[in-house]
Amino acid sequence: HFTGQDLLNGENGGITTVSDFTSENPDFNNRERLEVYLRDAESFLKGKRYFVDHSFRINAKDAASNLYLTHQFNYETKFFEYNQKTIESTIGTTKFNRFGDAYVSSNLKDQTHFNRMYNKAGAVYENKTLGKFQFFAEDFRYNYYYDRVLILESGIIPNKLSKQINTIGAQYEYRKNKWNGIFTASNSISKQPMANLDAKLHYKLNDANEFIFQYQLMSKIPDVSYTLYQSDFIHYNWSNDFKNEKINNLEATAKTQWLTASLQFSSLTGHLYFSNDGIANQQLISPKQYDKTINYLSIKASREFKWWKLALDNTILYQKVNQQDAILNVPQIVTRNSLYFTNYFFKKALFLQTGFTVNYFTKYYINDYNPVIAEAFVQNETKVGDYPMIDFFINARIRQTRIFLKAEHFNSKMTCNNFLTAPNYPYRDFTIRFGLVWNFFQ
Repeated sequence: HFTGQDLLNGENGGITTVSDFTSENPDFNNRERLEVYLRDAESFLKGKRYFVDHSFRINAKDAASNLYLTHQFNYETKFFEYNQKTIESTIGTTKFNRFGDAYVSSNLKDQTHFNRMYNKAGAVYENKTLGKFQFFAEDFRYNYYYDRVLILESGIIPNKLSKQINTIGAQYEYRKNKWNGIFTASNSISKQPMANLDAKLHYKLNDANEFIFQYQLMSKIPDVSYTLYQSDFIHYNWSNDFKNEKINNLEATAKTQWLTASLQFSSLTGHLYFSNDGIANQQLISPKQYDKTINYLSIKASREFKWWKLALDNTILYQKVNQQDAILNVPQIVTRNSLYFTNYFFKKALFLQTGFTVNYFTKYYINDYNPVIAEAFVQNETKVGDYPMIDFFINARIRQTRIFLKAEHFNSKMTCNNFLTAPNYPYRDFTIRFGLVWNFFQ
């Protein structure tokens, strides 16, 4: 398949004085009156992706034992550009540089290029009794680059990262009666270390009850944005040699006739993150690697209750992080509840579903957003959450035509203005969305 994306976003950097929003001052009911850090900045992302996955059976006819040759190909390109015409930001009458000093006085333009190619070739032996055995080799190479080399007092910032990583691995798949299991192991044979061990076991007791267990051990190379970055903003230039991130993950899921529940435990070593080195209203972002272990636990449960033509669908998530420093921040409780009515009308020509959805999460130190690198970064100053967001929806189907209407966050005028998606970014006010899907062929 082929996928292309072309995204242009206006970047305002968030509102400068959050109290203008949270105080519910009627002077700011018109949101355009809220002062923002950036007035003429935008980011642009363009990407293309080509993907092919095919296999060839060696033996002429399907038999109890079969031999296949497989190949998977993925090629992807990305281009990211950040533009900011005016370097200075303003709060009242005070002018300052939101992202620090810059090498240019105006018309800043940062451009980042990235391409990668992935090939996976393998041989599969399939036996109807023993299962499926696969042996494969992977070739992964990428180029991440800029158009210049920077020679700074702190050192040299190269203009590109070019890597080629080769791995070998094996996979075993077993399907017998009520059991289904997939076990995968791969390891790098090139200079760049990388390894993955993944085991998934599925047991289906009957049509109403099934259980899934999964374990993964991964040694992951750092994302390129942590390793290299260049910008016309002086502080946003770095070249690092971080260690691999190591992730231990254990999951268990039970889908029963009474409820669906899942348990996840993860242990993170060498976790990479962005943090703010600036003071007051400045954002001076830099990448860091946490030298201690982070343990993450989550328990999730969901259940739908039905009576007559009404249904109540409930999901609750509990999360707990054990760490010495506040690096990985998550809300402790997240809930989603939907109450809806379903029925057919006009001799079943019209299918209608309508109701309400309530989303809620407890307060926590949500990550902030930086538009220069288009990444979230850790902050421990402002907590966000502890407010419900209620949506009203209507879904309808008339033959091959589907219609939906959604009144998002319609309770925004009934609650205090404390709904934020990041410390300086308010969530959307009441919004109505409407859509139509018309299938010409049934």
